[in-house]
This record gives sequence, C-alpha cells and structure tokens, in this order.
Amino acid sequence: MMKKRGKTKPENLRTLPVYILLAALILLNLPAEKVFAQTTANSVTLHWTAPGDDSTTGTAALYDIRYSASAITPANWSSAIQVTGEPTPHVAGTAESMLITGLQPATTYYFAIKAADEAGNWSGLSNIATITTANEQIPPASITTLAVTNRTGTTITLKWTATGDDSTTGTCASYDIRYSTSVITEANWASATQVSGEPTPHVAGTQDSMVITGLTSNRTYYFAIKASDEVPNVSGLSNVVSATTLDIIPPATILDLSAITGVNPGEISLSWTAPGDDALIGTASAYVIKAALREITEANFDSFLSIDNPPAPLAGGSSQQWTLSDLAPGMEYHIAIKTIDAAGNQSALSNIAVATAKSFGADGINELAGLPESYALNQNYPNPFNPTTSLKFSILKAGKTRIEIFDALGRSIKVLVNEYIPAGNFVCFWDGTDADGDNVASAVYFVRLTSGEFSQTRKMTLLR
Repeated sequence: MMKKRGKTKPENLRTLPVYILLAALILLNLPAEKVFAQTTANSVTLHWTAPGDDSTTGTAALYDIRYSASAITPANWSSAIQVTGEPTPHVAGTAESMLITGLQPATTYYFAIKAADEAGNWSGLSNIATITTANEQIPPASITTLAVTNRTGTTITLKWTATGDDSTTGTCASYDIRYSTSVITEANWASATQVSGEPTPHVAGTQDSMVITGLTSNRTYYFAIKASDEVPNVSGLSNVVSATTLDIIPPATILDLSAITGVNPGEISLSWTAPGDDALIGTASAYVIKAALREITEANFDSFLSIDNPPAPLAGGSSQQWTLSDLAPGMEYHIAIKTIDAAGNQSALSNIAVATAKSFGADGINELAGLPESYALNQNYPNPFNPTTSLKFSILKAGKTRIEIFDALGRSIKVLVNEYIPAGNFVCFWDGTDADGDNVASAVYFVRLTSGEFSQTRKMTLLR
C-alpha cells in the first residue's frame, strides 16, 4: 500500500508528488514514500526517502538515477540517460535529493531510480516521476557592442560582446546575423540577408566575432544581430553598424587608343574610349600617359616619364580626344595609357599607338607667338629628361644663332641650331643623341645659346 507524506512547496518552484514503488527484489527494496520534484526551465530537483541495505533497514550502497523523454520501463531502463554525481545513500528513512541540470525548457521528462547494496544486489525500478520543466520567458539581452574590425573587397569582419541566456547572464544558444544594403530595423529584419555559419556563442561578456564573406566590392552594407536562448526566446535588435567593402575592381583596359600626327609642330593627336572606375562603370580618377621613342611594354612602362597635365577621364564609354604637345618634331613616338580609380587600382597597359610628331620643317625650329623684349634661353623641360627635352629661346634681333650641347668636360656633343633666325620666340628639341645619332649616356650636359653678342648657358640632366 502506498502512503503519502506532505512537503512544503519552495517559493516560485512547482512541487509535483511522485511515489516510490515497492521494489521487486527481496534483498533491497525502495519504500513507498512520497517524492517531490522542484523544476526550473533547465533543471529538476528530485526528492525521495532513502531505502535500506536489506529492504527497509540499514544503508544502501549506491543509487542509479536515470531520465528519458519517453516513459521508462524495465525493458528500456538501460537506454535511459544516466545522471552523474548521484548522492551517496544515507540510512534508510533519510530524505534524499539531487539536482539534475542541462534540461530543455517546457519539456516533459521521465525519472526513475534504482538502489544497490554492497553485494551488488539491485532493487527493482522505482515509480516513474513525470515532470515538465518550466517555460523560460527571459530572452537574451540585446547586443549593443557590434563593431566592424576589418574589411576587404569581399569580406567584413564583425565583433561583439556575447550576451547571456537570461538577459546578461549565462550563455545564449545561437546568433542570427543579417546584413542589407539599406539600414536594418525591426520592421525590415525578416527581409535582410541571413548569413550562415554563425559562431557558437560563448559565455556572457566574452568577445565573439565572425567574418562575413561573399560581399560585393565597393558596396556599403549594414549589419545587425539577434541572440536566442534554447526556448527559443529572441533578443531585441542589436546596434546596427555599416561598412563599405574595399574597391578592388580596376578600370577597364583601353583597347582602342589611336594616334595621328598633330596639326602643329611637335604634336600628336590621340583618341580612345574612356574606361570606367570599376571596369566600364562610373568615371575613373586619372590617366597615366607615356610617350617614348622606343617600344613601351608593361615591364618598362614605369621607367618612362609621365606626360604632365593629362586630361581628366570622362564617364565610362565616352569618346575622348587629347593632343600631345612639346614633342620632338618629326620623331616617331610610342604612346600608351593606364587608368587609375579613386582607390588607386590601376588598369592594365593599353594597346600601343605609334605616330610621328608634326615636323617643323628642315630647320627643326618652331616659331612661337609674340615678340620678345630680350634675348633668353629658358631652362629645358622636362629636366631631368629621358630621352627628349624641349628648349625654348627668344631672339631680340634677327641674326646668326647657334644652340650647341656640351658635356661636363666642355666637349661639343651636338649642334642643334646654326642658322640665321629672325626676331621671335622659338622652341627646339634635343633627343639625347650625339652628332652621329648615337644615344649619349646619362649625365649632366650644358646647352649654350649664342646670337649676336648674347650668350647664355643652361645645365641639363639626362637620366636613362
């Protein structure tokens, strides 16, 4: 016959009556005493009266406590989950208890006990205590520390401080991280893109992080997180952060560069289709234009001087024209362009266009506009140079004029001009060759203008 013994309910805990059934074995029985179970969302505390070593007298040697999500019977006892750390039995009639943790909220469990004496004689199966854990209602606290720590062209790294299972304590069960190209709010959270492979949460207060992959270059994204416990109770929306992936897409390569002899001496006219900032899209930031008297390749492109003041790029797909000036008249030039975007990404080398700069005529001198107020030999440009430089000079009165190049030892290298020239402003060019047409070495050279009683010398540097 079973008899019931009352027990006061602890505050805020549910107390369920469970009865110990009379054990079937002769040598060890569990008494028919009342059992209480206190529950939370994740734990159950079982209470029972200790049996004896021999039936209801003495002290048993050990307990085996098990639970399952389905009813426990002698047939399935071995497959039920065995708890660890069961208490050591006390003398028969003593009130015993054990806290069993790691349970799921709002879940029904079945518990049972067996006892053994020192000879290894086991009792029969106790009565089955059927207990449902409480339904947890406290969600994790909202994350307020979400931040961006790194970015590449296709990834953004986030970090945050882990929230708890119950507000800010414990360990939450999972994260839901989402991103969008517009600001994330509670209202549009469901339509934001959910990432996969979110990290397993650590205990509250720990730093967690994740690298978000598969993003598009040079695009702004917004990120937010929600945390859930095992119920799941879901936190509110975290703080929302934004970041722009790096621009790693270079401008498209110019493939249709063309060059023809210009209208004025020393000019070549160029035309091409403008590339974009990202491939053919948008507007690039700058052009790097090189013109050389020999072949230009990707390998030697950087060794040539860039043309000063190149035109600003037009919108991608636009037709663009520009005139190269101050070139050596009558000389054949190889011309190439690279395009740079705002992030510093540089296109590949364009096709190479070849054309001859407009010639001045037999004397190789170009007359410039205006009349001078005095004789002058201007500093060559560019300086240093490789391989060609321009020399502008002014003749106040018509007369025999000579422009000659010397090395540092005073030896004549080449005569550029030696003829009668009218008053005016002029420009001529030196291509870095000697009187025989051979290239001279990198060095400091001097150019001297002599006209009438006027003479002036300038120093130049050739860097090959």
